[in-house]
Amino acid sequence: MTEIFHALSAEQASLFEASPNPTLVLDASYRIRYVNSAAAQLGGVSADALVGLLIWERYPELEHSIFHQAYAAVLREGVSRQFEEYRPAVDSWVSVYAYPAEGGVVAVLEDITERRRAERALAESERALTRAQEVAGIGSWVWPLNGDTQWSLQTFRILGLAPTTFSPDLELIRSRIHDEADREQWDLAIHQLLDGHDLAMELAVRRFDDHLATLRILGRPARNAGGVVTHVFGTMEDVTERHRAAEYLRQSEETLRIAQEAANIGSFERDLRTRITRWSPQLMRIIGIDPATYDATRNSDDPRMEFIHPADRDAFRAAFARVLETGKHFTLRSRFLRPDGEVRHMLTSALLVRAPNGEPVRVVGTALDITEQVHAEEERRRVEAQIQQAQKLESLGVLAGGIAHDFNNLLVGILGNASLALLDMSPQAEIRRSVEAIEQAAQRAADLTRQLLAYAGEGRVVVESVDVESLVGEMASLLRTAVSKHAQIHLDLAPDLPRIQVDATQFRQIVMNLITNASDAVGDRRGMIHIRVGAETLTADRLNGCVPGTSASPGPHVFLEVSDDGKGMDAATRARIFDPFFSTRFTSRGLGLAATLGIVRGHRGAIDVRSTLGEGTAFRLFFPATGQPARTATSMRDSEWRASGHVLVVDDEDSVRAVTGALLRRGGFTVSEAGDGVGALNLSRADPGGFAFVLLDLTMPGMSGEAAFGALRELRPDVPVVLMSGYNEQEVTRIFEGRGLAGFLQKPFRADELYSTVARALHIEQGATTLRST
Repeated sequence: MTEIFHALSAEQASLFEASPNPTLVLDASYRIRYVNSAAAQLGGVSADALVGLLIWERYPELEHSIFHQAYAAVLREGVSRQFEEYRPAVDSWVSVYAYPAEGGVVAVLEDITERRRAERALAESERALTRAQEVAGIGSWVWPLNGDTQWSLQTFRILGLAPTTFSPDLELIRSRIHDEADREQWDLAIHQLLDGHDLAMELAVRRFDDHLATLRILGRPARNAGGVVTHVFGTMEDVTERHRAAEYLRQSEETLRIAQEAANIGSFERDLRTRITRWSPQLMRIIGIDPATYDATRNSDDPRMEFIHPADRDAFRAAFARVLETGKHFTLRSRFLRPDGEVRHMLTSALLVRAPNGEPVRVVGTALDITEQVHAEEERRRVEAQIQQAQKLESLGVLAGGIAHDFNNLLVGILGNASLALLDMSPQAEIRRSVEAIEQAAQRAADLTRQLLAYAGEGRVVVESVDVESLVGEMASLLRTAVSKHAQIHLDLAPDLPRIQVDATQFRQIVMNLITNASDAVGDRRGMIHIRVGAETLTADRLNGCVPGTSASPGPHVFLEVSDDGKGMDAATRARIFDPFFSTRFTSRGLGLAATLGIVRGHRGAIDVRSTLGEGTAFRLFFPATGQPARTATSMRDSEWRASGHVLVVDDEDSVRAVTGALLRRGGFTVSEAGDGVGALNLSRADPGGFAFVLLDLTMPGMSGEAAFGALRELRPDVPVVLMSGYNEQEVTRIFEGRGLAGFLQKPFRADELYSTVARALHIEQGATTLRST
């Protein structure tokens, strides 16, 4: 062994001796030829005492250990070997390193427990880091500027690579960037990274499994002691799902925003713990504030109170307090006052949200703008009221018209017989005054009938082209005598107004009705009644505000307005003033305004009524403006002509046939009578050419006058037919327009009206004495 030991150089011997690890030199027979101090301490004796002993004699515990294995392996194989062993009993690691030496083996024993524990801790740390990266979905990478980039397992997964494939460098990552603009940004970021700046980017990258992903890449440079960048440490995160969720959230919010705008509904949320209320942009727009400039996140008791109409604030506070106390959902209609002064009607709904422990945390709700619905509902109620009023007027009109037509037939007999009596009576006869009184009474009854027909819109209308200014001016003296001595009349008559087509008598009647009502409204105190005439172009909206039941059309109109500063009317009174027999005066018949409405309806006009209790009333009546020339009516007295010919009188009322026939016979005609349309046709078939003309009633049971007219004209197209009716001439001529109607006679009539109508129909000139039938 001396040779072996001496074979060690002084430097080697010095190294062995200085080593803290036990070092032994053995020969081929396992005898100790050298030990260092660390090995001698293990044996508990001096190094010299150990030399020459078999290793097992002093260190028996090594015989069946890795020391023996290592030593044997070196002797057997002639190469260096190293073995490690874990000792569970003492939780330690031992390493034996053996290598051949001349004539023996050098063995070095080392306690590697701390190293193994550090390696184990490092491995566990790496596993924990790997697991954490997997859980977080974040990978890491290290780029030594003079070496290959190192990637964590999670980074491989993020890139769609298996860890065993290859380790991509940053240039390869660049080639996978989807967008060219992103590649340019990447190149700029890498240059900045090398200059010592941090990297932070989100890129759309085509992964190695060909899936498109959005990656968030962070990098931070590391410098050496000289301040030079040597490494870059970074992380990589797949944020694709986050971006998808964010996009889905954005689309959901956009959908909600569009839906709220489409439905005109806003939303709000109040945090009960922070007292912060948040509004949606649509709610702010509904309220009339700009979402871009107004801070809707407010910390107060209830910031919306400043926008709620003052009249509704108490109800709103009570509803909000109720939802906090009871937790029950509430819905409340209220008005909101916008900054521009506009009032919006809102339907607010809210409910309480609780935390899992039952604590109230939020109140969430919606506010639906129902302004248009409210206005539509108000319009619907207004239209329904108009329809109801029109239906009521129509029903009453039918009733009034029926009464008036029957009464007219009676008046035909009274007036006709009075006319016959007067024709056969000398002017000096004592009884003449009595007959004239009968005729006057019948005329007053006819006026009353005309009021009923006017209310029904069926009054007799002798249309003339009238200058309203002149007509009202002519009535001025009469009107002043008709009003209370306490009232004064002021005329405001616009000159050069368009003319209107109107029955002058009926127009005077409605002026008198309105003046009388105004005088009654002024009463016993001093007051002023204004009469104005002027022109106004009516629109559809303007007509909607007028009294229902008229058939006026938009366009130019002439108006008559009678206003007073009297006691005025409340809404209930205004709703009934056009009802027949309704009056605020005890002695009134209540037909004045009803007749006025009927006359205006008959002339296709409109009425606007404005009245405030205690402040007065204004009636404005509109009549269509027209440029048609006036038509002058002709009349002919009995003494002006005589005629002959055969006449057929058709009427279902016996008294009408009797008096009409008598008057016609008095004028020189031969008269045949029929009680209905069928009888008239039978007489005409029996003698088709025997009648010079036919006087035909329009309204008859069975075959109507219109049907009888058509059948008579088929039998003899040239026979003149004059219609009799209580309806007005305009309506009748409209029905028979273009059908060859020879004339029209309004019931009731006097003898001179009958003769004038027959003369016009048969073209009899004054001075003519004979008309013979063909």
